[in-house]
Amino acid sequence: MEDSWRKYLSKRAPRYTSYPSALHFDGSVTTADLVEKLGEIDVYEPLSLYVHVPFCRQLCWYCGCNMRVENYYARARDYVSALMNEIAFYGRALGGRGRPTSVHFGGGTPNYLLCNELGEILTAVEREIGLTDSANLAIELDPRLLRENDADNLASLGFTRFSLGVQDFDPVVQKAINRLQSFELVEACVSDIRAAGVDDLSFDVLYGLPHQTLRRFEDTMEKVVSLSPDRVSVFGYAHLPGALPRQRMIDEAALPSEAMRSDLAALADERLIDAGYLRIGFDHYAKPDNALAKAGFEGRLKRNFQGFTDDAATTLIGFGASAISFVDGLYAQNEKDIGAYAARARNGEAPVSRGLHRTKRETVLASAISDLLCNLKTNISLVLRGAPPADAIRICSALEGLEADGVIQWRGDTITLADGAHALARTVAMAIDPYAQPQVEYAAAV
Repeated sequence: MEDSWRKYLSKRAPRYTSYPSALHFDGSVTTADLVEKLGEIDVYEPLSLYVHVPFCRQLCWYCGCNMRVENYYARARDYVSALMNEIAFYGRALGGRGRPTSVHFGGGTPNYLLCNELGEILTAVEREIGLTDSANLAIELDPRLLRENDADNLASLGFTRFSLGVQDFDPVVQKAINRLQSFELVEACVSDIRAAGVDDLSFDVLYGLPHQTLRRFEDTMEKVVSLSPDRVSVFGYAHLPGALPRQRMIDEAALPSEAMRSDLAALADERLIDAGYLRIGFDHYAKPDNALAKAGFEGRLKRNFQGFTDDAATTLIGFGASAISFVDGLYAQNEKDIGAYAARARNGEAPVSRGLHRTKRETVLASAISDLLCNLKTNISLVLRGAPPADAIRICSALEGLEADGVIQWRGDTITLADGAHALARTVAMAIDPYAQPQVEYAAAV
C-alpha cells in the first residue's frame, strides 16, 4: 500500500451490506408495514431468501454474529418449528407473488441442524412460497460439525454452494480465537464436498487475528490455494469488545498493528491473484469460471447481507432471529432474542421488531455506494445534485483529499479507485455517506 494511504487505515468503516446500516433501524417499522410491501410485489418478482440458524456447538471468540451456544438439540427443534411458522406467515402474505431465485442458510452454524431438519425447512419454503429446481441453494458450514454423509445429503437436498469457515490454519492463531480445526480436517471436508459433486465452494479467511504474522499467514494462504476453493472471502477482523463481550477473551496485545493488517490483506490479495483468482469488489476472490466472477465481468455484481453476490433479486426475505428483510425501500428486522423470536413466530405472526423506511436521498446514496464497492467506481452527479449545500461541500472536500493522495481519480462525474486501492473502497464510500460523520456512529458495523 502507498505510504500516503496508510493514514486511512485507522478509520472505522461500515461494511455497507445495507444502506443505511442496521445501526439506524428503530421501532417505527412494524409487521403491518412489511406485509403491505409484500402485497405490492409482482407475481414474478425474484426473491432472495435468507434463513438464520443461530446455534453453535462452541463459542468462537472473534465472532460478531447473532448466535448462541446450544447444548440441547430439542431447543433447536423448537426453533425449526418456529421457522416453519414464520415461513407459512410469509407465504400467506405473499399470496403467490414472487419467485425465489436463491435460498441462503447462514448463522451461527447452519449445519448444527441435522440434514433432515434443513430438508424440512426447504420443504416449508417450497410448500408455502414456491421453490423450483433452478433456485440456487447455499449454506455456510462449520468443518468441525460436518458429519459423515452430510455433504452427499446436502447435495441431495439441492444445495449447490457451500461455504466453509476457515479463518486461519495456524494452530497458535486458532487457539487464540478458540477455534481449533486442523488443515487435515478441512482437507477431508473439501474432499467430501467435491465427491458430492459440488463445484461452487467458498472459504472465509480472516486477517487481523491475534498472533498473525506474515510468515504464518502466508502459510495459511498457501494451504487455502492448495485446496482450490472456487471463491475466497478475505475479511478484516473487527475487534469490538465493548459491543461484543466474547471478544474480551482475545488478548489485545497479540493483535497485529494497523500497518501489519494492511500487509496481511495485501499478502492474501497477492497470493490469490497469483493463483489465478479474480478480485471481486474489495474483499472477495473467485476463479474466472465461477458465477461470481462472471457477474463481476458482466456488471451484474451486487452487494447484500451475504456480501458480494450474483443474485439478481432486489427483494430479500429473512427468516429467523435477527434476520433482515428488504422490500422496495423498507428494511424490517426480526427480534434478535431467540426466545422472543420463537414466541412470536409460534403465535402465528411475523416477529418484526424494528427497521427503516429508506428515503429517496438514501436510495441515491445506496446506489452510489453499491456501485463504488462492486465496481470500484461510481458516478456521483446525483449524490451531489441532491445534497444539501453543506453536505456537498463536505463531500467534495473529502473526495479532493482522497484524489490528492492518489486513492481515487476524479474525472467529470466519475470517481474511480486507483490501482491497488481496492482495500480502501469503504473509506471512499464514507466520503459520500453523511451517516459516517462522525465515524463513531458506525463503530459496531465494521
